Amino acid sequence: MTAATGAPAGNKPDDRPGRHPDDRPAATGDPFDRDVLPTPPGATGTLLRSLLAPMKARVAVTTLLLLLQQAVVQAGPLLVAYAIDRAVPAFRAQDHGPLIAVGAGYLGCALAAGGLQFAFVAAAARVSQDVLLDLRGRIFRHAQALSVDFHERYTSGRLISRSTADVESLRELLDEGLQELVTVILSFVYISAMLLWLDLGLGGVAAASLVPLYALVRWYRRRAGRVYQARSTAIAAVIVKFVETMNGIRPVRAFRREAANDTDFGVLNRRHERVNGDALLEMARYVTGSRLVANTAVASIVLWGAYRVADGTLALGVLAAAVLYLRRLYDPIDRLGMFLNSYQSAAASLEKIAGLLAQTPSVPEPATPR
Repeated sequence: MTAATGAPAGNKPDDRPGRHPDDRPAATGDPFDRDVLPTPPGATGTLLRSLLAPMKARVAVTTLLLLLQQAVVQAGPLLVAYAIDRAVPAFRAQDHGPLIAVGAGYLGCALAAGGLQFAFVAAAARVSQDVLLDLRGRIFRHAQALSVDFHERYTSGRLISRSTADVESLRELLDEGLQELVTVILSFVYISAMLLWLDLGLGGVAAASLVPLYALVRWYRRRAGRVYQARSTAIAAVIVKFVETMNGIRPVRAFRREAANDTDFGVLNRRHERVNGDALLEMARYVTGSRLVANTAVASIVLWGAYRVADGTLALGVLAAAVLYLRRLYDPIDRLGMFLNSYQSAAASLEKIAGLLAQTPSVPEPATPR
């Protein structure tokens, strides 16, 4: 009758009024009552490294493509500074060569950046799909190898959630999140170096403004980690309920369990809705805070730079390049939030997959079958 009620095997539903399957106490002493199975320390990191290890060379080439693309992209503001301070005055003196060279250089940088971006996306997509192909195969083969007693306690709905929703979370991280993370890190390194080279004072102030942003990122990761763990568990409960009910549709119809199952599913569905809302709220707080810090820093640096330009201690082209670099420095902060969003979701999912793959058969296959 497990399928009829949608409760995992080994867990009898509580039919008392006002109680639903998701209201059961989490700590019953049986690890199978929790969505995350016990894992050895470092199992999640070990799993991720084992997935990427066969593709070290391809990962290195992909990273190199992104390094080159970011180097080309960050050359733009330097060309703008040169145009304002050197090429425009030369043009006014009837010397058109420097301005034409700047235009050709900017066009070349744009074309090179586009080509390198295309090559990076194609290479990253191949790596991502191969990782997901390997992971899905591992989950399927390992689930088949586990003993029957495991499947009696770990429902098919959970297995489906591990190989669909949890793998999808990892796909989002590999396809979008990692590119954003590497882009943000490289942008920080390149732009900070360029700002310090253009003007030590402007570069120092810009670097100091990253301190509150770092604190904000740490605060977001701490709060969002709990929310995304709960969200992953909530969607798994929805999938488990749906799959177990559909698998046992004959007993459901025979014993008129439709209304009770609908009520239980509604509770799980509303819980998933609430947790999703909490995740969106945490993301909104992060984006609002990061934009407030970034806009305040840009406005302060622009005002200080304008005063120095008027005072004659800073070239106008250097200020223009610094402002462009500052916008590029802070614009990826929102994208970093998207990465953290994907990372927290994928980390919660990968922990559950690692817990599944860490299980061993209670009756192992003989090494040399007869």
